[in-house]
Amino acid sequence: MKDKERALELVGQTAELQFRPVLANVPVDPQEATTTTIGDPTATTTTVAPDASLTTTTIDPTKTVGGLPLDVCVSGLSAEEVNASGQAILPQCEDGVLVGSYAVGPVALTGSALETARANLSDSGQWIVAPIFKSGADGIGGFNAIAGQCFTKGSTCPTGQLAIVLDGRVLSAPSINSQSFQADQIEISGSFTERSAKDLATSLKYGALPVEFEQQQAQIVSATLGRDALHAGLIAGLVGILLVAAYMIAFYRVLGVFAIVKLGVEGALLWSIISWLGSNNGLALTLAGITGIIVSVGVSLDSNVVYYEHLKEDVYKGRSIRSSTDKSFVTAFSTIVKADVASLIGAGLLWWLTVGPVRGFAFYLALSTALDLVMSWSFMRPVVKLCTRSKFLRAHPRILGLPAEIPQQTSRAGQARVQAEVSR
Repeated sequence: MKDKERALELVGQTAELQFRPVLANVPVDPQEATTTTIGDPTATTTTVAPDASLTTTTIDPTKTVGGLPLDVCVSGLSAEEVNASGQAILPQCEDGVLVGSYAVGPVALTGSALETARANLSDSGQWIVAPIFKSGADGIGGFNAIAGQCFTKGSTCPTGQLAIVLDGRVLSAPSINSQSFQADQIEISGSFTERSAKDLATSLKYGALPVEFEQQQAQIVSATLGRDALHAGLIAGLVGILLVAAYMIAFYRVLGVFAIVKLGVEGALLWSIISWLGSNNGLALTLAGITGIIVSVGVSLDSNVVYYEHLKEDVYKGRSIRSSTDKSFVTAFSTIVKADVASLIGAGLLWWLTVGPVRGFAFYLALSTALDLVMSWSFMRPVVKLCTRSKFLRAHPRILGLPAEIPQQTSRAGQARVQAEVSR
């Protein structure tokens, strides 16, 4: 951001939905502000022709079109330029590009007159926007007052159009084709796509309430600060995973290796989901998200610990390692489900009750926990079951991190003693 004062000025503006009569349509031709030069231009913004010849088209930022600077859709307008109480020239933007401009009169009505708005398909199959106004003079009465002026094309609305303005930009400028309307019988039609119709309906619905930012403090942050914090989070997570891996392998040996492999598979699946959501829905991996993923490492390994401890307990009771594999998992998985559901409920509450970075933490924690449930059933159980089929590993249970099997006769004798004591 080069102009910091300008940025602060724009953030401090009130973003309020406004209805303003259109006085004139100001033509916009971006070609008027471009020049063609030969040679190596010194301008900062250039576009090279497809044949890579020496002919270059350069946008001159000092020129204007339609009375507005070319970058108005990015830089915005100040409160004085919007001039709510008088006349102004306002831009119409599409994907950050200036596509039109209008000379408008003073604000005739604000978004407080609206109750809601919807995007619907008309009987002809075209997308329309249906705003619903509140009743009374401050709602549909106020709209009908300006609609009557635009319908007759009086001096205050000579074009017969009414501009819908939000944050100094014209969202739409429909023509008024009736002198009065019912509060719920208004339709805005045109060459809408589904996206543009829903975008306009959303702007009408949520632009009704003016939102104003009050500056509490201003701090200039280096662009490298977020990157450094992100790298620090990744390094901390990697160190933590290495320490946990060493602990699991030292305590559970081969079963500990399986726990780390399961964690790696979960990480690969998580990365695939994040990449897909990033490319299709704009999801970004934030520092809060990394924190949620790191916390989920403990959730994942807890599932392994619960299963392994149930397995050891059954072996201590006299069951064989192979028969204990299935029985222990049934009991352990019930505990795993309860623990993971508790984590999912907590993440859901965080998502619902908070905003900003905390939501990123909640989302990644919930996603990782859900993956743990899937992987516990589809990976952990089959891998351990396959491992316990090995005669070599059953003959050397210490390699698995399990106790030695109790001989069958000793186990039966112990059970007989217990029964005898109970009978006494």
